[in-house]
Amino acid sequence: MWRSAVEATRPPGSLFKNRAFALFWASQSVSFLGTQISYVALPLTAVVVLDATPMEAGLLGALESLPFLLFGLFVGVLVDRRARRPLLIGANLIRFAALAWIPVAYLLDILTIAQLLLVTFLVGVMTVFFEIAYMSYLPGLVGKDRLMEANGRLQASASTAEVAGPGIAGGLIGVLSAPLVIAVDAVSYLVSALTLLRLPADEAPRPEAGADAEGKQSVWASLREGFSLVGRNPLLRWCTIAVFFLSLFFSSVMAVYFLYLIDEAGLSSTAVGLIVAVGSVGGLVGALLSDRLITWLGVGPTLVSAVALPGFGFLLLATVDGNSLGAAVLAGVATFIGFFGIPVWDVTVISFRQTITPEHLQGRVNATVRSLSWGTLAVGSLMGGALATGLGLRETVVISAIGLFVPSLIVLLSPVRRMRRLEMPEETPTDDPSPVGSH
Repeated sequence: MWRSAVEATRPPGSLFKNRAFALFWASQSVSFLGTQISYVALPLTAVVVLDATPMEAGLLGALESLPFLLFGLFVGVLVDRRARRPLLIGANLIRFAALAWIPVAYLLDILTIAQLLLVTFLVGVMTVFFEIAYMSYLPGLVGKDRLMEANGRLQASASTAEVAGPGIAGGLIGVLSAPLVIAVDAVSYLVSALTLLRLPADEAPRPEAGADAEGKQSVWASLREGFSLVGRNPLLRWCTIAVFFLSLFFSSVMAVYFLYLIDEAGLSSTAVGLIVAVGSVGGLVGALLSDRLITWLGVGPTLVSAVALPGFGFLLLATVDGNSLGAAVLAGVATFIGFFGIPVWDVTVISFRQTITPEHLQGRVNATVRSLSWGTLAVGSLMGGALATGLGLRETVVISAIGLFVPSLIVLLSPVRRMRRLEMPEETPTDDPSPVGSH
């Protein structure tokens, strides 16, 4: 197997001494930065350049994540039957081509909201392939014993991009324009694809037990096998239920976040970019402290606290009003609190999921959870747009913030709350939480 060769030559000490991981981390870091620039530039293109309505803004956010709901489970089956590296490279090349069209169309004066929505959907489809393939590729690249460290490094890189990207985007938009700034994200995907070409070539996973004569189960049998593992494990099961509500209400508030700060609070586009950058420091701090928080508090209390913070943060955001330094600082603090707990949650749950999942099930298990969480983002974005249209922007932020306390309550009432340590068992645990945590 390809990972055996990687493990045989993996040096001890820092994970960055592993050349394959260092290349993968560099590839992802470039892509993370570009994505964060588009995170600001895409909605501002819709709102400022194309005069999008609240419903169109919600639809834009929905189309980014809707492909997970539509295709995620089936992509998971495909990922478990193919080598993962070619999927990663192909997905990035297509995202490069799709995003490059936006600045070209803008310069030709033919850009429309329909084109923006179509590009967003296509990029979302390729993101499905990339996310599921990368989560399935990583365990073989670094070894399961270093997954928590690897995911922490990647999450810290993503959070750093969340800090730098929006600020860079705000500055570039002030000099150029939002559609032209999207070209930076397009180039980042091209650079990432070229870097991925230097990674070790992997092999398709070996056929699982129960496969047919050609070595493959039916699609539906393959899907059931992925669902089964998630359902049997208490941490995965309860956290998957919690992440449904986390995704629903977080995407609801983020669907109107930029409209709220610009139209309701009256802040400038440049200020919004800086606010997101300052607030995103919370994500970086959360990523860097995730290991220590688990050591200090235990797994259960850490997860309960982490998913409660977004509710507090966005309730505070609902009080922002007026284009002033004080309002901008308050919005930055609120976003800091709102973003802090998300990477803590992600690093903990993703690392555990990757570790307990056999290689031939990585794609399907990751797809099961990702399809639910990211697919729900689409529903939440539409909900946010509908609430803003019917009730108003500030009211949508308040309702979404209150809803963000639901996942914390779910984890608090589940067996997960008693877990103290995240041990990596040889066998997949059952409904008894004791194999993965001590009381």
